[in-house]
Amino acid sequence: MVEKILEMEIDSPTGSPLPKRRCTGVASSPTLDSDIKAAHNAEHPPVSVISEITSLKDVPKWQEVTEASLSGIVSIRASQPIFFDTDGVTCMVASGFIIDAKRGIILTNRHVVGAGPFVGEAIMYDHEEVDVRAIYRDPIHDFGFLQFDPKNVKYMKLIEIPIAPECARVGIDVRIIGNDAGEKLSILAGSISRIDRNAPEYGVFTYNDFNTFYIQSASYLSGGSSGSPVIDVEGRAVALQAGGRTNEATNYFLPLDRVKRAYEYVKNGLVVPRGTIQTKFVYSPFDDVRRLGLPEDTEAMVRRVRPGSIGMLVVTTVLPEGPGSIAGIEEGDVLISINDDIVTHFVALEQLFDDNVGNTLKIVVNRGGTDVEVSVAVEDLHKLTPSRMVTYGDTVVNNLSYQLANSFNKPIRGVHATYPGTLLSPHCSDAAVIIESIDSKPIQNIDDFANVIKAIPDRSFIHIVFHYLHDDSAKYSVLSQILRDWNSLRFYTRNDTTGLWDCEKVDGYPKPREIAPVDVKFPVMEGEIPARVADLVRSIVRVRCIMPVMTEGVSENDLVSYGVVVNAKRGIVVVSRRTVQLSLCELSLIVADSVLIPAKLLFLHPTHSIAIIQYNPKHLGKSDIYAAPLSERPLKQGDETRLVTQSPFGGPVCIKTIVSGVSPVSIKECTEPRWRCINTEAVYLESQSLKNHGFGLLSDRDGNVQGLYITSLKEENKEIKFAISVRDIMPALEPLRRDMEPSLRCLNIEVEARSLINARVAGLSDERLHELQKNTPSTFFMFRIKKVEVLSTAYNVLKELDYIISINGKLVKELSDLNMQYTQKSLEVVVLRDKHELTLQVETMEYDKGVERIVFWAGGIFQAPHKAVLQQTRMVPSGVYCTFVMKGSPAEQYSLGSLTWITHVNGKKTPDIESFERVVRVCPDNTYVRVKAEVYEIREVYSVKTCYHYWPTSTLVRDKSLPSGWRREDKQ
Repeated sequence: MVEKILEMEIDSPTGSPLPKRRCTGVASSPTLDSDIKAAHNAEHPPVSVISEITSLKDVPKWQEVTEASLSGIVSIRASQPIFFDTDGVTCMVASGFIIDAKRGIILTNRHVVGAGPFVGEAIMYDHEEVDVRAIYRDPIHDFGFLQFDPKNVKYMKLIEIPIAPECARVGIDVRIIGNDAGEKLSILAGSISRIDRNAPEYGVFTYNDFNTFYIQSASYLSGGSSGSPVIDVEGRAVALQAGGRTNEATNYFLPLDRVKRAYEYVKNGLVVPRGTIQTKFVYSPFDDVRRLGLPEDTEAMVRRVRPGSIGMLVVTTVLPEGPGSIAGIEEGDVLISINDDIVTHFVALEQLFDDNVGNTLKIVVNRGGTDVEVSVAVEDLHKLTPSRMVTYGDTVVNNLSYQLANSFNKPIRGVHATYPGTLLSPHCSDAAVIIESIDSKPIQNIDDFANVIKAIPDRSFIHIVFHYLHDDSAKYSVLSQILRDWNSLRFYTRNDTTGLWDCEKVDGYPKPREIAPVDVKFPVMEGEIPARVADLVRSIVRVRCIMPVMTEGVSENDLVSYGVVVNAKRGIVVVSRRTVQLSLCELSLIVADSVLIPAKLLFLHPTHSIAIIQYNPKHLGKSDIYAAPLSERPLKQGDETRLVTQSPFGGPVCIKTIVSGVSPVSIKECTEPRWRCINTEAVYLESQSLKNHGFGLLSDRDGNVQGLYITSLKEENKEIKFAISVRDIMPALEPLRRDMEPSLRCLNIEVEARSLINARVAGLSDERLHELQKNTPSTFFMFRIKKVEVLSTAYNVLKELDYIISINGKLVKELSDLNMQYTQKSLEVVVLRDKHELTLQVETMEYDKGVERIVFWAGGIFQAPHKAVLQQTRMVPSGVYCTFVMKGSPAEQYSLGSLTWITHVNGKKTPDIESFERVVRVCPDNTYVRVKAEVYEIREVYSVKTCYHYWPTSTLVRDKSLPSGWRREDKQ
């Protein structure tokens, strides 16, 4: 989040469902880095924008002030690499200005510095770049300090911009100079219209400022200008740009009173005292407080003692269990005095709080016309602001902060899941979640969380109870699994000296428990259903697939669906590839909705949407599990069949239906290449009730399964449902049923059905036409090659738009005729090309078994190009493909995106993933690495700055000897 821009102010939550946790402001996009690069190459400084109300005689003065300020204003490029409190993971551009050239201190916004980890650099006016570290962020107010080493600025004299909060006045002209809209430097004019505005509200799940005035101005700004100085005609910073509205020319500036005080402590290396009574105030004009019951004589006294005041401070939020609540302060109370001093201003209010941490204040409020005196203990605000967090894999938790507690009016206690991650998703939304217990053990703080997780044996299933911050009356639970091969437990603690968050990895976990056999019994299907058909219910199990690494275009990491047991003796289960998409996965089965057991992957079909997995039958003990009998008799149009499945509401279901048609399935390519079903004959059914089901068995009356009703992925995460005949999966299934590994071979082509008229126009002879019509009286179409996979042995033999006439002397009448490719090393293929028939010898290849090695570097995930990429591209510039870029990472920060082929690193060729790994392993930390790449056949060069503290280099290598099937190599 760089520039908070309001769509509308939110005074209180509405009755509608709360949105997912997000910033309602608009952040400048990381794609604006290209704009920064363009600004870096600019030869001339930007031209000042002159306010219309400024007279011409003042133009030289403004020009002089502006030019004198430029060397003190910096552009900030930064990232927040880990979710924390209200901050998401993001990359950003922002602004700041130097307030201490000797110490290298930069003032910017708190929402730029962030509550959590920060990595960034400042770009000076002369385009020198220096690393910056976060040394302070205010717990409440929207300001923070960054620091750089002044010695690293070699070519430009550093300029300090003095801060002068007392000079902010209504009516004065100002200039906002900063990185507006991602530009290196923009100058915008405005006039201060208010200096006593209440803090704007940006939403309930994001950072909000409170207990301070804001300054309002009429001017348009956008993302990237956060942290810009608001400069008066004398060159003084009178405020700090913070937020604004998108639908009107209104901006909000933070006054610098508390900034100036905090700076005095920070520059001397001292802790900034910050006090609170966990109470939120707003400034209300006298006509409003009069309606709250303020007596006329009290108003007269306040106006006399504080001339110029037009209102008073009113309590709006008192957090339960906080000092204000304990003392008896209530919402709607009008503040009169603190320690006998009349207080009507936020600066005086906070001065008293900050100067009395650990002490007690005497506060007088007026409640409905009656003065009430209370004694309130002042707490240390820093202690209510979390500076530690725990991560378990991608799950991030921290103690609930004052920020979120204030948004929801909750007591400051409990563990907030800042990012649910694999531990809680997909069972909860991104909304603020409070974890109540894990494995029946209460969780009060992050130490409890870590201790409980640490004590759970690997691969155990656990029960987590949680509630949402907006509704603690409703409890939810989730069944999760501890997987230490993929998820390490780490403590992070903020270190304001180094600017990093110190990381401590937790080790010493208990070994996995032995799995005790469990006897299970399946539900019985009732009704007038043939006995063998009813038996099929006992062959349906639920499959859960967790994909711990987002690779090969996968966008979901936790999927659950149904599968069918086809061999109970060996524990073989067939499931859709909609559920099991990658070889890099963790699998488990839920049998009879009563027992959870682990499973492993055996086979992913290269073209059909099926996967074959296996469980250990010993884990089920005595059970009535049933192996579905399979029939290779294909389903034909008009056949009557029965769909046996599980109801989405629980319990077995049998639906009698008719086959309405059989035709090739057509699924378009995805924008981001991802495996998809091709060369598959889809069986479509008549019953409308099938739309409520995603899996089922198509059986004849004797209980023989002829087809599997499955869900497959279409483009852009859409789904398509159809059935496939059992005969199409038998070439892969038969060897596995004999405890052998499938040895399928493939042509690596994609075909599409085209009508005979198209083939005639392409040159099909009358003799071939009559032959096809005679042998295929029900389907008058041929198969044309749509794609030939690049790098395959067929690529230089078969061509796109070739019509396939026959294979090994057999006419290709239906897609099942392609199945002979699975067992043949060489095929004789007759094709129609350019109005001529050609007889070609085509070598097949062993089927693709998936990725073998994955390298994580700079937040990017790199691998050899996977099958979906080879299907969609015509050129392979390199054997290194960036398949995914993680949010907030250096790869994202410096615009190295996914779908990118890496050809060189620091001038060294990277023809394969092994050479890429060798080169990146020796790249020093915190240095720029030149990455040469190709994107859509366009060559690009990126400079990516490493940050191994948050984004270390590591490798995953397939290793069948390990339970997970993968070995991690983490050494840098």
